[in-house]
Amino acid sequence: MNQDHHPTSRYEGGKSWLDYKRILKDRFGIAVEDDPKESWFEWRGHQVHLDTQSPAEDVKGTMILVHGAGGNGRLLAPLGSIAVRRGWKVVAPDLPGYGITETRKSWQDDYSEWPALIADLISREKGPVVLLGLSVGGMTAFRAAQMGPSLSGVVATTLVDMTDPSTFVSAARWRWLGYLSLLLMRLLPSIMDRMPLPLALVTPLGAMTTDPDLKRWFRRDPLIGARIVRGRFFRTLHQYIPPRPDFELPCPLLLVHPGADEWTPTAMSLPVFDQVPSTKRLRVLTNGSHMPAEFPAWAELSDEVGHFLADVERNDASTNG
Repeated sequence: MNQDHHPTSRYEGGKSWLDYKRILKDRFGIAVEDDPKESWFEWRGHQVHLDTQSPAEDVKGTMILVHGAGGNGRLLAPLGSIAVRRGWKVVAPDLPGYGITETRKSWQDDYSEWPALIADLISREKGPVVLLGLSVGGMTAFRAAQMGPSLSGVVATTLVDMTDPSTFVSAARWRWLGYLSLLLMRLLPSIMDRMPLPLALVTPLGAMTTDPDLKRWFRRDPLIGARIVRGRFFRTLHQYIPPRPDFELPCPLLLVHPGADEWTPTAMSLPVFDQVPSTKRLRVLTNGSHMPAEFPAWAELSDEVGHFLADVERNDASTNG
């Protein structure tokens, strides 16, 4: 991974990031005290943007944040703060096609690079590593964990398997749009691949939150609702071939599902969760939309993540003690 190239785009000081921080603090009481540090690295010809949040004390481990199909790494900075307060370093990439990562000119909008990139990031870190995925990032983290890197845990807010046709249809903004997309993938994939799709049109961003200010921000933000994604990304997301056909994980799993998620209700995550034979825990939050910033969902999520990291720390101490 080459770090010589430094693109000029930044989140720091930008209106988008400042507005997001203000809304979280004013509407939900969630404060990001220190902005993440921004860096770049080369991966398969992409210039990948990476946010890093570091604790003041000795680092106990690394948490990698995995955003969904409509977000970016910076969106998850408040989740990172939960781990930083426990003494964990946090890294959050903008996955190819999203955020301010610069994709290589020949990139074909291929979702399969997402779990592959996360798996490579895991291998870079020393000590215990935990993945935390939001939305589609939950299954991206899950599949990255199955690629074999040494890993201490996976945390997900949802486990929505978009390779399942019924799930893919349910996750679309309108069911008819989901059915139409599946039809185009099967009959006219080359046309589907070239379609420029605004995220605010194809995904129900209004269900991300109950707060009207944050709803508007999601819909209008140039890197989220106003972003254009080619149809091939969604086709390769649906047709993704996982690294293994089962749902075995090499580490414990925590599913902290928002209890009032109108976009992907808890029932949509259970088909995957129920098939996981390894150590797992499900906590359905009292409330919380797809981005569970509401009270008490956020406090419950923070507690669950904190307990999970404490368990990882104890296991690591007993292994290396």
